[in-house]
Amino acid sequence: MFEEPLEKIKRLEQLAAWHRINADHAGADWVWEARLRTAEDLERRAAKLRAQFSSGEKAEAGNVSSQARERGASDDNWRLR
Repeated sequence: MFEEPLEKIKRLEQLAAWHRINADHAGADWVWEARLRTAEDLERRAAKLRAQFSSGEKAEAGNVSSQARERGASDDNWRLR
């Protein structure tokens, strides 16, 4: 499914916000750290896409689900609620 660059940026920012909010509810330090690291990664990717989009380059979005699996995160953590 094709996703418009601005939609992709918005979704990445929403996912980053979800991870930051839920880091506060982590029961273990490693979960808190992983969620914050994931949020930072998503924010960097959104910023990169925004820069590409604003400079007129074609924004290429990465596959969020495969990156989540590489980190061992549940796909449920990546869905917008």
